[in-house]
Amino acid sequence: MSKILQKTSLFLTLFFTIFIGTFSNSFLHFCYAINNKNLVEYKGQIYHLFTHCLIADTEIAFSKNNTMREHYDRDCLTVLEFKNILSQLYKNDYILIKPSSIFYNNGDYGVKKTLHIPPGKKPLILSFDDVNYDQKKSGKGMVDKIAITTQGDLVTYTNGNPLPQTNNEFITILENFVKSNPDFSFDGAKGLICLTGYDGILGYRTNKESPNREQEIKQAKVVVNKLKQLGWEFASHSYGHYHMKKISNEKFKSDINSWKNEVENIVGKTQIYVYPYGEREVIDSQGNISDKHLALEEAGFRLFCGVGINPYFSYLPNNLNKKILFMDRTPLDGYTLQNNYQKLSHLFDIKKIYDNRRDKKLTDFLT
Repeated sequence: MSKILQKTSLFLTLFFTIFIGTFSNSFLHFCYAINNKNLVEYKGQIYHLFTHCLIADTEIAFSKNNTMREHYDRDCLTVLEFKNILSQLYKNDYILIKPSSIFYNNGDYGVKKTLHIPPGKKPLILSFDDVNYDQKKSGKGMVDKIAITTQGDLVTYTNGNPLPQTNNEFITILENFVKSNPDFSFDGAKGLICLTGYDGILGYRTNKESPNREQEIKQAKVVVNKLKQLGWEFASHSYGHYHMKKISNEKFKSDINSWKNEVENIVGKTQIYVYPYGEREVIDSQGNISDKHLALEEAGFRLFCGVGINPYFSYLPNNLNKKILFMDRTPLDGYTLQNNYQKLSHLFDIKKIYDNRRDKKLTDFLT
């Protein structure tokens, strides 16, 4: 009889632990949903920040013999910096919104939407470029793949380490942060994943040259569907990440087709195009709308994103008075932290986010 009571007690303890934990989390989201009914029209700046895949292992990334060292130091954030930035953004009343919530396609061009958000909040889009984990970076300090466990959890894998990780890349870190701070995400928003395709996506070799392409596509689709369910959205970052100003119109159109054939078939259609290197100059050609931009419009893209330290979300001026909806994205990377930190003070305090494991220490540039 005592064994039966012990088993019953154990079962009830486990049940109420799971129930209370689930209820508590659901209750937080329920309360936030109620608060979201009290929305106000937002007329200020919409902030759009972007970075690349994170430096997961600083010891490897900043080692003297790492061929990617200079690239990582200039273009990337460390895990510590990204976590610190999220905390500062949350403290400073920024709130994540979905890129799809700020515009719509009227058939000919993108049109800005009126945005309603919780009072006192500042809308924020986070986007992440080059999330393909190309093979040349393997073993250089980044993770190698986004995956899903048999329990349905998002994790990362790094070649040479069979154990999954949940705390060393922007996807899993942001998921964990929103889980702890649900009011940081409005309407389930997470981030915008900007994909090339020349070496696959998300760590899967889905490109046409891959010998295991069909199996890789199958696995990638599982991850993509999970990300979409969690509020992540996708954008085209071109297929080959070329300097678009330097390639021919024919090569440009071929690049668009390759992305649609090898990436869109996995992630679904998107109306957002993110220029490689932020080279928005390709829109204009000697005062006229370029053939390259017209090709992007024909492919269905309606919001075009570049790079700029200051927020910009409006229609680009042009001689033809053509409506072209454009958004600049503020870079978050080693170069910007070290050289333009004053212009980021409304986002975070550089002293509270910087990772001194970089070669250049905070005291080397802080004035």
